Amino acid sequence: MKIFFNWCDNFNDDSEWGNDEEIFSLSIVQREGSFATARVSIKTKKLEHKFARIGIEKDGRIKTIFRGKLISFPLSCEGSIMTVEILSEPSDYQNQLSDFSQKNLKQYEAKNPEIIFDDLFFSEKDNPTVFLEGSSKIFYWNMSTGKLSLSDINYGERTFEISKQDILRNSTQIKLAREPYGEVRLNLSASWIQKVYGYINLMPMITQRFCLNRLNSFTNLAPCFRNSSPSGYSLIFNSVKKINPNGGGILNRFPELSNPVKIKNGSNEKFAKFRRFYFDGKFVLGWEYHQKRNENVSVSICDKSHSRRKDVFIKLGAIQLSKNYPRWYAFKNYLCTDRVIHDGWIFECDTPHDSNENFDKTKWRKIKKVPDALKDDQLSSFFATDRGKSAIRYALRKIAALVNFSRRYVTINFSLDANKFSEISVNDSIKILDLYQHPITAKVIQTKLILDEKNRLMNLSVGYSPDNVTDIFETVQNYDFEINPDKDRVEISDIVKNISIENDPESQENLMTSRTFPSESAAINFLKKHPTKIHVDLHPISQKREIVRTINLKNLEI
Repeated sequence: MKIFFNWCDNFNDDSEWGNDEEIFSLSIVQREGSFATARVSIKTKKLEHKFARIGIEKDGRIKTIFRGKLISFPLSCEGSIMTVEILSEPSDYQNQLSDFSQKNLKQYEAKNPEIIFDDLFFSEKDNPTVFLEGSSKIFYWNMSTGKLSLSDINYGERTFEISKQDILRNSTQIKLAREPYGEVRLNLSASWIQKVYGYINLMPMITQRFCLNRLNSFTNLAPCFRNSSPSGYSLIFNSVKKINPNGGGILNRFPELSNPVKIKNGSNEKFAKFRRFYFDGKFVLGWEYHQKRNENVSVSICDKSHSRRKDVFIKLGAIQLSKNYPRWYAFKNYLCTDRVIHDGWIFECDTPHDSNENFDKTKWRKIKKVPDALKDDQLSSFFATDRGKSAIRYALRKIAALVNFSRRYVTINFSLDANKFSEISVNDSIKILDLYQHPITAKVIQTKLILDEKNRLMNLSVGYSPDNVTDIFETVQNYDFEINPDKDRVEISDIVKNISIENDPESQENLMTSRTFPSESAAINFLKKHPTKIHVDLHPISQKREIVRTINLKNLEI
């Protein structure tokens, strides 16, 4: 095995191989999730380059096994020999992290369906470990290319079979890590500002305050229905018109004239009757306010064979509400191409129309589902939505990954002949026989290549899960749970405090028939001074206190 060492002008230099330095010793250490580090002993000299590349000649070809930048000048000096340290940190590693986290996640997810990415758990400042904790994958930096790569927790891309004869004598050490987790308790929280809104047609409630359950008066009631709403309310629709309540039947069920009213006629008296007016229509009042909601989900992953416990607290990022399009409103004029959100979908108006109390799908074209976290920002439960349930499953995968890592609690360290096994990396697995001659597969955790005048060693640290008998991620995927929406809804009684009628038609009639008027016009003027008035007393709309809800799910047994 011949070693080549080249100084480079940059990290990605792939110029022709030379042999710039005589190497007295070399060690390269690579661990999961970390940059590899090389320590090289060369002749003492003034260092003029900041980057280096190391290769090994095999079968007549030189293969790059390491590249990096100097991080010490030098690390130590002993006579004519100095030791320098080189880190395999690529110059563009920050951009790689950014590309991986923001641009390439969907590509990785398409190639690896077991990888899930949920942006509620992830911010632009986070590195890939944040999202990889929620999968069966970990990341490492390839020390020969400087590229960010993925590796499995328990299994590698390649598997090397290691026999007892391959392991150098007296080099094997077996260590037990802490006991695996027997219970990981998750507290997943989400908070957002809930927009509470609605509308109500007050006309039926007002009509009930009149005798015969008909809106009527001896004066015009249209002026009563005007927008004088307090803050938080708005008049959405107002249509009041006179009607003939007896038009549909043979009998006159509803009186159309008042009782006789005395009118002076010179020295005599005569009687006059005044018309009673009937009205119908809609008087729709809208209301809206905002309140802060905090929702927590509590659930545990349990393994009865172990007693170690851990609590994990996760707070979701900002929940985006459906703001790209306005919500659909009743009693509003819509034109072609108008787009609205209704029932979790985006609709486009096909037929111009005035909407009524019910959404008419025949006049709308369905475009697509609302992609935001909350399909309807009026919903009182985030975790009861499909988006919220997806977040719970992702969080369960994150804590399942912790359980899976903790199950890899047996670590074996041993040394091999580097001439034969120099290609083993942290992306690989090994197959060996345990103390009872049972075959086991262990994932490589760390490699340490040592090359000097006396040694050609590959020191390996591998880990495996002796009791990993179930697929935790499949168990999480099949975990069945249901969450019911919170019942916190505003009722009509929360809006309308009281409805009262001033000078109802019966009172007007009593006032008219209890006196004598000098003329009919005087009687009419008297009615105008005592018109029927409608008073609607509304509860004030104000910011409610924070509403906290805790959802306890059944434990997930593994």
